[in-house]
Amino acid sequence: MKKLFTLIAMLAGTAAVMATDYTDKLVVTIDGTYTPATDNVISVEEQADGTYNLQLKNFILKFSEENVMPVGTINVPNVKGTKNGASTLLISNQDILIVDGDLPGIPYWAGKELGPVPVNVNADMKDGHLYALITIGFMGMNIEVTFGDVYQICNSGFEYFHTATVYSPDGENSATSDEPNNWHSFMSASGNPAFVYLAGYTPHTFKSDVTCPGSKGSSSVLLTSSDMGFFGVANGTLTTGRINTGSVTAADLANHAWNDMSQTDVDANGDPFFAAMHGCPDSLVVWVKFTQGTPSAEFPYATVSAVINDGTYYQDPEDKEYTNVLAKAANAQIESNDGAWQRLAIPFDYDTYKANNVEGKAILVTMSTNATPGKGSTDELYVDDMEMIYNYSATAISVKGTPIEGFGKAEDNTYEVLINGESADVSADDIVVETDGKGARVLIETVDVDLIGGGSDVTITVMSEDLKHSNTYVISTRNAKYAGINNASVNAGGRAEVKAVYNMNGQMVETPLKGNVYVVKYTNGKTAKVTLK
Repeated sequence: MKKLFTLIAMLAGTAAVMATDYTDKLVVTIDGTYTPATDNVISVEEQADGTYNLQLKNFILKFSEENVMPVGTINVPNVKGTKNGASTLLISNQDILIVDGDLPGIPYWAGKELGPVPVNVNADMKDGHLYALITIGFMGMNIEVTFGDVYQICNSGFEYFHTATVYSPDGENSATSDEPNNWHSFMSASGNPAFVYLAGYTPHTFKSDVTCPGSKGSSSVLLTSSDMGFFGVANGTLTTGRINTGSVTAADLANHAWNDMSQTDVDANGDPFFAAMHGCPDSLVVWVKFTQGTPSAEFPYATVSAVINDGTYYQDPEDKEYTNVLAKAANAQIESNDGAWQRLAIPFDYDTYKANNVEGKAILVTMSTNATPGKGSTDELYVDDMEMIYNYSATAISVKGTPIEGFGKAEDNTYEVLINGESADVSADDIVVETDGKGARVLIETVDVDLIGGGSDVTITVMSEDLKHSNTYVISTRNAKYAGINNASVNAGGRAEVKAVYNMNGQMVETPLKGNVYVVKYTNGKTAKVTLK
């Protein structure tokens, strides 16, 4: 029996350190320039001490189809894991050694020649999914590896395109157009085959080398509209979902964009007709450049909209009231502005849809050359560098129910809080942090200090939900009874705090009284005679 229990214990210990393999898309950004998404595996192994080992095997930098650099296998050991709601955050900053990969046919891996390489890891494990942001210092380049991204839309810089083809119902005629990877136009629409061909045989979507100011990419997407005569204007439209062409009347709700994550159809590039979104972005930022062939006083606007939903069927424009919506962001008044590039920051509205009580799984983004279907003229809408923005600042902090007075005014985000009572010790449960980010992550660490009357040093980190940015706030809680015991000469040259207080008879005093003289011992080892004021 004893051997049986020993075997069970051994098996339990083995299970605790078994690695979990996560397979997902990996995108590499080199000095701000995105590379194509590839399928990769990251293994995560939990250790007995609660830390984690991460391994990205056979990492290859792909600058283009012809220009690739095998780097090697990246092992990041001893990564600290922190529970944050339903997530486990993995955070580490260390130097590692890159070792050879094991893919056949690759005789040389460059990583092993580098010696220690600085690597920063911010990752999130939740509901069987791994999102990882790995920053690597490599040969003078700033390399950012994003794995399993559910916080941004893939190819939102519009750098990668494929050829989409639409066929006539009899299959005898066809037309082609550029279509951005992970995005969809009339060329890949659902609906009546005759109407799909009618909408798509005149291309509306093109790859353009006209880019927005400050872009590190080399292309944007151009949407154009065309005059269909009797049928009106066919607006150029692009979506992360799928366009449905169900009527020759432009304003008919049978014409719409839709997403449904249960559908298995893919486009010509193998991409599904939906975009995953598990985050709660605070705003959508996008660059646009809009011109109308014939300026219209009645219909002068282009449009961009985004709807975060639970991944079940949703369409835009809506044909009914949908209760699977988490948030919306929309700008249906994009003016021409003399054809200049414009940076739009569009906030997401969560409050209106709070009663739906849904968890976001997908985002349906739709862009069109006119906010009103079938209107406008032969117009052009360039779109570039779309990004979801996640805020990460604290707007207020309370300690034991009392807001920090003057919060936000300290240049170094450092505050001292005086607490009345026997002890100024606090725990994370005593701290309440309000933020400007809908999904911002708050990490609180407290360390008790050895001072008379107690006290704690608190470090608060507010991270953006996508783990890319953070702000740090430092709070020192101290006992209010000892706030008046201070000596400038003792504190000179650095912070010194009260370690102990003695009366003139050498007896330690727990509650000093105002007006009395005491001998005070400070944390820097010095002592001073002080009159409590």
